[in-house]
Amino acid sequence: MRNVWLIARREYLERVRTRSFMVMTVLIPVLMAGLMIGPGLLADRISHRAKHLVVVASGEATGEAIRDQMLDAQQLSRDTAEQARRSSFKKAAIPPELTIDVDTDTTNAHKAELTKKVATKELDGIIWAPEDALASRNITLITRDVSSFIENAEIQQSLNQSLSRQALSNKGLNAQEIQDVFRPVRLDVQDAAGKGAANPQIVFIVSLVMAMILYMSVLLYGINVMRAVLDEKTSRIMEVMLSVAKPKEMMAGKILGVGSVGLTQIAIWAAVTLAYIVPSAAAMGGQIKSVLSPSLLVYFAVFYLLGYALYSTLYAAIGSMVNSEQEAQQLQFIVVLPLVAAVGVMITAAQFPNSAVAIWFSMIPLTSPLVMFMRIAVQTPPMWQIALSIVLLAGTIYALVLLCGRIYRVGVLMYGKRPTLPEILKWLKYA
Repeated sequence: MRNVWLIARREYLERVRTRSFMVMTVLIPVLMAGLMIGPGLLADRISHRAKHLVVVASGEATGEAIRDQMLDAQQLSRDTAEQARRSSFKKAAIPPELTIDVDTDTTNAHKAELTKKVATKELDGIIWAPEDALASRNITLITRDVSSFIENAEIQQSLNQSLSRQALSNKGLNAQEIQDVFRPVRLDVQDAAGKGAANPQIVFIVSLVMAMILYMSVLLYGINVMRAVLDEKTSRIMEVMLSVAKPKEMMAGKILGVGSVGLTQIAIWAAVTLAYIVPSAAAMGGQIKSVLSPSLLVYFAVFYLLGYALYSTLYAAIGSMVNSEQEAQQLQFIVVLPLVAAVGVMITAAQFPNSAVAIWFSMIPLTSPLVMFMRIAVQTPPMWQIALSIVLLAGTIYALVLLCGRIYRVGVLMYGKRPTLPEILKWLKYA
């Protein structure tokens, strides 16, 4: 055990003191913050410019109805964005102010004149809605921003609502009755026990972020174990180390040392993230805090440690078998494949945590660290399923440690050629 501790300590200190560790520890939170805040800042700069539109309709009442509906929808979007700025940790873009004129000249000459103004940037858009266009339900929007599908979809929704309101008004409904028709329905989602759910968007985002951290850390630090073994094997340091330590002690020390580096980095990222989102969580009524419960953080630690132990053992075996980085990259695809499959199933598990696919993949040891964690984060499954998943995962790790330990014992001293499958089977038999 003393040798395991010494090797783990050496691996840990050797990596923590490197510039790459310090750079990545700082760079990744900065990149994540940029991905979260940057698009909002960019959209905010673009959206500050007021927009000038013209609604062209055969009747002034129709044009005013379209204009009023668009202005109401725009104001609602601005109010929602302002509220998101105050209550969210993500900077929301404020929609631009709108100036909308109503025009009743529907001649082709006037249309060409207005279109020219759009081309010369005197106008931002024309909504061409004469009688024939309303009858065919085919209204034209002339704009330079033809690719702004979000804004164009909002204009389309406003047109639909304004025409529907006008039709209901023609049927004799008053303003309050029309307002009641368009009042949205609030869906209160509860489970069979009558318990409500947290904001599903926040649950999905937080769960997906944590699951991807789990995926990336298990993958990256498993590869680091493989490279550590390969570097020492190619430099012949391994032969000196084997004179004072057993092969299984060396493998265990490397796994513990590199894994501790991963935990250190994740702890730093978690501290920075919590310091950033805790004030926002308080402003959002504790929704993020309710998702990041202590039990979920415990499960994250459990599945991180088990997943890392599983894959780092496989990577250590690969590192001991090969003689170059190129050979290692070819073989590690076999190990990465289950992780990629788990990421694909995670999306399904987030939407349907109790589906047969999610349940089975949360039990298979090679995919369970990611899929079971996602199921727990979205909707906690029965405890017997969680316990069975952990037991199967721990049992698989124990079996792989014995199996890969034999490969490691022989492979670290094999040089010159890449071993074939029959040779690996002989290692397992005679080691």
